[in-house]
Formats: sequence, C-alpha cells, structure tokens
Amino acid sequence: MKITGNGFLSDDGIKSSSEIVRNNSDKFEFLEYLITELRKFVLSQEIDFQETEEQKQKLISIVVAVRLLEITEAAFLIMKHGMNNEANSLFRIFLDAYFIIANICSERSFVSNYFNSDTAARLKLLNSVEKHDTELFKEINEYASKALKDDLKDKISKENIQAFSSYAYASNVGCEGIYDSMYRITSSSLHSTPRSLENYVEEEDDVITSINYHPIEIDIPQRIYDFSYFLIKVISGLKGLFRKLSEEEIENLFIRLEYIEKSHNKRL
Repeated sequence: MKITGNGFLSDDGIKSSSEIVRNNSDKFEFLEYLITELRKFVLSQEIDFQETEEQKQKLISIVVAVRLLEITEAAFLIMKHGMNNEANSLFRIFLDAYFIIANICSERSFVSNYFNSDTAARLKLLNSVEKHDTELFKEINEYASKALKDDLKDKISKENIQAFSSYAYASNVGCEGIYDSMYRITSSSLHSTPRSLENYVEEEDDVITSINYHPIEIDIPQRIYDFSYFLIKVISGLKGLFRKLSEEEIENLFIRLEYIEKSHNKRL
C-alpha cells in the first residue's frame, strides 16, 4: 500500500488542480458570474426600517443570501483546488441554507417560526449537558437550572414551537426530492461515512493498494453545475420577494447554464 500525491498545496497539487480549472473553465466562469450577480443585488438593497413583517422578511432574506454567498464562494475556491469531498460537504451545507431562503421568500410567517426554533435547540442543548458532571460542563450546568428548562418547555408548548428541521423546510417548498437525493448523498461527505472514503483509495480484489492525497475532479463538474443552478433559483426568489423579478432574465440564465453544460459534455 502506498500514498499517491503530496496534498493540495504542494507544487504537484497546484499543478494538478490547475488542470481541473482548465477542464471546467467555462463552468467556473459562469458560476463566478452568478456569484457576482447575486452579490450586486444584495449590495444594492437598502432596508431602512425593520418594523413590519414584510420588512423583516426582506431583511432576513438578505442575511441568508449573504450566508449562501459565503458558502458558494468557499466552494468555488475549494473546487478550484480539486478538493472533491469538501465540495460535496459544502453543497450539503448550501442546501440547508437554500431550503431556508426558499421558505423565507415564499412565506412571510416562516421568519418568526424559524427564529423561534432556536428555543427548541437551546433546550435540547441544555438537556444534553445534564448527564455530564465533569469540570468542562460545570458552568453550563450551573446556568441550566430546572427553572430555566421548565420555562423553555412552557414556552415551546404554549407557542407550539417546532424544532429546526431541514426535511420540513424542504417539504414546505416542494423540495422533498432534492432532500432525498442530493441532500442525503452529500451528507456522507459531511459526516465522513464509510462511503465518503471511497474516493481516497484505489482497490484491487478488495484490497486497498493506494491512498489518494491529491486533487480529484470526479464530482466537481457536477457540483459546479449544482451551485450554479440553485444560485439562479436564489436570485429568482430574492428578486421576486423585492418585486424586481424579470422572468426573461431568469429564463436566460437557465438557458446559458444548460448551453454551457451541453458544450462541456460534448468535449468529454
């Protein structure tokens, strides 16, 4: 058994990742264009008041859009370095935020429900530390009194607060299929399941012959497409919420995406 490659930041790694960028240059360029378009829209918005439900809805949509931009820009850099599994992990993280912004843009009441879910998360965290009596948990256990937890339980019950649930959020906006496919598949990389290790090894007769420690292109072309596709959906949702939507603009973005994808596949 041997280790092939010398990492991602070595001269060999940078040379190898440069080839991945060349192979997917048109796709990277379009993804960067979409990032720029979303960034420009976000930066152009001025929400001076935060009093009405509509104002709050718009404000939080911009906050989540910035979150999505950060994830996508991180993925952009990671994919350019050929970090295949990390691209999958970041796409899974992206989908969590995508389900949230899709709900925000389509249902104003979701914003308060979303923030109220933190109460359930807080109670869950306080209950989880209760079984530990080491020095590490001493301060939090002193804070997490029975009275505090009872108050949280009462609030959750009275206000019918629902816990954070990516599946529920996906279902709300008709994305169950995305959850049960893309979301579940990319979860393996995020959680380092056995399946997520397969790209790191080469096998022969069920025996590992080498371990890969270098840039890998396998899933990256698909992930560039996926990030691009969902960024267009985000742009559409945001512009619809702010009443600045042009159906023709969104349609043209999807046409460009599919044209680039078909042109790319023809070269393979």
